[in-house]
Amino acid sequence: MLKSQAKAKIRKRQNPRQNPFVRMDINKELRRLDKMLEQLRVDHEQFFLGFAPYLPDQLHAEVKRLMRRIRKAPFKRVVARYRLRVLESRYHTYHDYWQRVLREKEGGTYSKDVFKANLRERQLNQDRAAQTQKGAISKEMENLFKCYKLTLERETGKKQNLDFEVFKKTLMQKAKAHAQQTGVKKFSFQVVVRDGKVTLRAKTGGEGSKRAGNPSS
Repeated sequence: MLKSQAKAKIRKRQNPRQNPFVRMDINKELRRLDKMLEQLRVDHEQFFLGFAPYLPDQLHAEVKRLMRRIRKAPFKRVVARYRLRVLESRYHTYHDYWQRVLREKEGGTYSKDVFKANLRERQLNQDRAAQTQKGAISKEMENLFKCYKLTLERETGKKQNLDFEVFKKTLMQKAKAHAQQTGVKKFSFQVVVRDGKVTLRAKTGGEGSKRAGNPSS
């Protein structure tokens, strides 16, 4: 009777369904936990930097589940127990950091978020400035085109069918040639009438000459 009970206890301990730790390789599971914990850290950093859309909740749950499973296992060596304590300590350090970052992100005080927000705002301001400058140049070209066309019509007495895109291309070529010849980068163009001929002349900021081609003059 006693022998049969002892055999039954041995079979129970050897049954993996009744005792999940019989065939458990503690060292292998600790190595797996170490890799999963490192991946969990990387995934959190990816989320905090904005490269991942969601927190790694599934992997986080698997890490906690594996730690609980290893903690319940019958350790036979002190080294394995020490490795588990080290991994648990690392996890708690990470977890405290993640919780702090999440609170800072919710409050808008997370340093990396603030840096990225400042960077986006600076880039937006630069884009706005570029658009404003581009718009101002385009508007100036349009006004110059209208002035040139009206002056030409006044001098010739005929309606002129001019293309703005062709005018703009010609003006840009003139500006490039003038800059290469004179080395002056800041200048503008004005419409002038000389000997009955309407032309465009480059004018630097220091010149105070009158725009001869202005139809209102």
